[in-house]
Amino acid sequence: MSAIEYNETKLKAATFQLLWVIFRPTTTVHTLVLGLHLALLNPRTIVRMRDPALIAFFALPVPILLFMTFHRMWLVTGNGNPNYIYFQCFAYGMFVIIISMEFVSSTVKRDKVRRMIEKGTIKKLLQKKEEEKKQSEKEKDGDDRDRDGMQKEAKKVEEYDQEKEKTTEIDENDHDDDKEEMAKKKDQPEPVVVFL
Repeated sequence: MSAIEYNETKLKAATFQLLWVIFRPTTTVHTLVLGLHLALLNPRTIVRMRDPALIAFFALPVPILLFMTFHRMWLVTGNGNPNYIYFQCFAYGMFVIIISMEFVSSTVKRDKVRRMIEKGTIKKLLQKKEEEKKQSEKEKDGDDRDRDGMQKEAKKVEEYDQEKEKTTEIDENDHDDDKEEMAKKKDQPEPVVVFL
């Protein structure tokens, strides 16, 4: 028996035990404890479980303790309410379902990754990511080139503005000469034109 088959056997045993805890007609804590111990034999699967399973695991003692308390109050002292017992069983069942479903989904995720590794698709995905990185680096280099081009254009615009200022100064000097000529002409009398 190989190591992979052994791991699959442990996964199957833990999965079936946790599902049996959910679908068993009478709920007992020791069946859940057995299922959790079998699940702990698969640490790579446990690592893939998300936060709701962790929250449900640490919340399990609350309905268990309240169930025992209300059960005693109802049967021994006679002043308990069976509705409280029902809701504690309901909360217990929900927490068990959350833990079990998270374990099953993380088992499926682990199996999927294992199969992808066997096929070699992980290497293909890594190569694809490397190609995307190279393309993004090329685009960044292209952006740098665009920035350099934009800086060159900005310099050209500045040079053009400076040349334009120089030509306007020359034009203003020409206008000053024109103003002097106009002032001389103003000193001369204007010819009188009479229309008949």
